[in-house]
Amino acid sequence: MVHRPPTCATVPGICSATTELATGAAAVANIASTSHPSYINILHSQDRRTARPAPVFEDAARQYEEGEYVPEEPHLLPGLQIQRRTFTPAELLERFGDTDIIYSFVNGSEANHCYRKVMSMWCLPKLRHLENATYWEGGRLPPAWQSMMASNTPTCLPPYLRNAYANIHSTRDFVAMVAGNARPGIGDRETDELRHSLRSVEQHVRWHRGRVVMVSPGHHPTWVDGAKNFLAGMCGGARVQALRSSGTHLRVTTVHQDAVMPYGMRLTVDSHVIEQHLWRVRNMTPVHVYMNDDYFVNRDVAITDLFNEYGGTIVRTERGILQKGVLGPPSGGTWSEGVRNTHLFNIMELDVLREDYLPEALERQWSAERVQRGASGVGDRVPPIALNDMVDAAYAHVPASMPPTALPRRHRRYATHAPFVYCTNMHRFLQTRYAAEFAYNSLHHRRRSARDLYVPFVYNAFIMARPWQASPKFLPYLLELHRSRRQGRADAMPPTEIVLDNVDGCGPASLRGGFMASECVFAKFLDNTTSNEAVVERVRQVNPLYFNINAGFSSAEAADQLRRFLHGKFPTPVYLEVGGAPPPGEGLVDGAGEVVGGRTRAAGAAAAAEEEALSRLFGDLMALPVVGVVSYEEGVCPLVRSLALAFAGHHRGGVRVSVEQHGGAALREARAALGHRVVSAMPAPACAYKEQVSVDPAARGESVAEIARRAMGEMRGGVELPSTCGAGGAGLRVRGFVVDARTRGAPVRSAAALRDALAVPAQTLSLEDFRAVAVGPSEGDVVLVVSREDAEAKAVHWVNGASESDLLVTYPLPVEAYEDVGAEVRWSVP
Repeated sequence: MVHRPPTCATVPGICSATTELATGAAAVANIASTSHPSYINILHSQDRRTARPAPVFEDAARQYEEGEYVPEEPHLLPGLQIQRRTFTPAELLERFGDTDIIYSFVNGSEANHCYRKVMSMWCLPKLRHLENATYWEGGRLPPAWQSMMASNTPTCLPPYLRNAYANIHSTRDFVAMVAGNARPGIGDRETDELRHSLRSVEQHVRWHRGRVVMVSPGHHPTWVDGAKNFLAGMCGGARVQALRSSGTHLRVTTVHQDAVMPYGMRLTVDSHVIEQHLWRVRNMTPVHVYMNDDYFVNRDVAITDLFNEYGGTIVRTERGILQKGVLGPPSGGTWSEGVRNTHLFNIMELDVLREDYLPEALERQWSAERVQRGASGVGDRVPPIALNDMVDAAYAHVPASMPPTALPRRHRRYATHAPFVYCTNMHRFLQTRYAAEFAYNSLHHRRRSARDLYVPFVYNAFIMARPWQASPKFLPYLLELHRSRRQGRADAMPPTEIVLDNVDGCGPASLRGGFMASECVFAKFLDNTTSNEAVVERVRQVNPLYFNINAGFSSAEAADQLRRFLHGKFPTPVYLEVGGAPPPGEGLVDGAGEVVGGRTRAAGAAAAAEEEALSRLFGDLMALPVVGVVSYEEGVCPLVRSLALAFAGHHRGGVRVSVEQHGGAALREARAALGHRVVSAMPAPACAYKEQVSVDPAARGESVAEIARRAMGEMRGGVELPSTCGAGGAGLRVRGFVVDARTRGAPVRSAAALRDALAVPAQTLSLEDFRAVAVGPSEGDVVLVVSREDAEAKAVHWVNGASESDLLVTYPLPVEAYEDVGAEVRWSVP
């Protein structure tokens, strides 16, 4: 049967102008008694499935529900076999103790973020118009844009810059005006939440031995100690390495959000869209914990607070149960309207469409891609759409019509504001099966919209109903099933086993509803300090497992009140903080000078000396030169600016960039010849370098060692790594750093390859991200190299593009350490 999008005309009675939301115990009872008796499958009038009654709980503290874990209609999926496993707490800890913790973090005062934010606020319609026109004209820039480029005129500026533009005589003036007009909003005001959130994790999740990754619009927390973060993981002595066993983290990595966002759609302040892509952090563990920077751990967390006995994730929700799904307004809208819109999506996909449904367009697309790969059968995986290709999918996609409203068959609850425990394969499935829908939102929703798909609500709905769909085997199975049906041999489907262990399918989930069962408290700080004191008192009295502090204030008084509360709650600095305290019990003495905690004063002195040694070593390393190498001159400016994030603002040595000479066309000529259609219209100042930055040619095919030796000339010296450095680093003499950003296969010869023609680092780096390459004169004289070729093996994030202007969306503002900010403002051109 061909499934047609439903409309009010084709299915009378499904449309309604009203929306009802049920919350509280009375609403739960009402839903349980009515069970949505008017449920109608708007696509299949003969569907005899009925709405499932919502549970009624006599004990509000135990609103526990177990998710489904086998197909609802197994006869529709012949040969599919679902297996689940059970685990002891010790086995859960062994399997998932290294689960990644992913934070989202925004500092509303940081200049680059502020610039991108005001561009989105004031200029987005004009920028989108220019970009859309170029895309549909096959890469030909509109005449008005060409004229602006010729006269060094920016495509668009926010009012405060436009009105003062005649008085901006240098890039220093420009950057100062951007910074001086920074206006943090309620959602991105920096009040030290992230610092205290990490303190809460280290204090209460002491078994954790995985990564902490912070995804931001390009800024690194200023309170992180640069020396420890760069060196402790490799060069901290035995005492420092032993800290890992107690949940102490020796590194936090900041990844620029653009590194996980789709190419051509990175200028966005829509957090819902950004959240959809966070699972793409390199080397993500099978399960990850997603944290906003205002989520806090209040009590000790056991592994069984994250996972049930089947390895499934614990879903924590509010008590309120959603009723109707309602289509959101075409633009804007409230958070509640967005919830109901997402609920409508979940109803259509999980309650109305059956488990064997696959859109004909996707079947044709995946079958054609399978032919191109020369593959066939259930064993051939369906990969998620590549970030480089999403922009084309977004332009080609026309969203399927959804009805104005629909009733669910399954009850669903509001997601709570607490750490989200996510099975990564479910996100991979959603980005594969619904690639067009997510791509469309990424292109068209650059600010929050009620037609966004809210990730926690989508995840919760799918993980509770169909965890087996997350298996990489399921979509190939489904594709083969549809092909077999067309050939009249569906009964001959070979057995396909899916194991619900989070490595294959996702573990069957368990839900904890309401603040008593979920052990979560949602709190909000306002400008009313008396109200805020009541919030603080509630957290103290309830003593939840998790709480969050939603920011609803704008006054300095409320901000100070929040800082005092958080500092009183989590006073102990983590190891990585600037001026952080030594590990518990080391070097602590009472007023009489006696030892506290069984440690000697000598141990504290030794720890302080070790940290001082790391600090000196780091300072010496940061004074060394950085040698960059690129395949196209347009890659020089983005590479230089990327160093500010890569070294977290600590590097103060020279920068020498070599541009590979490969005899091909310049990148601008290649874009024109190949009809490159994706451009960035956001204006960004071009680079003008200080004397300490030099740009020179390099011969094609030169080795890293040859480039480094030539760039450094006869310079001697270097920094010797001490004996505490592991992984073969002890005794090496480091003469500099190399960032090898060359393009494989340059010169590029295809439109697809153009999108990877340039790339620069897009995260903070630590010593373990580099590999040592000998440069002489002795075998121990090395440069430390980070390269595009090593990105996957080293889990280092890069951001790619086809032009300088593509990458200056990521790094738009000059870096004073390397650039002549007294120079006249010149604008980068696409």
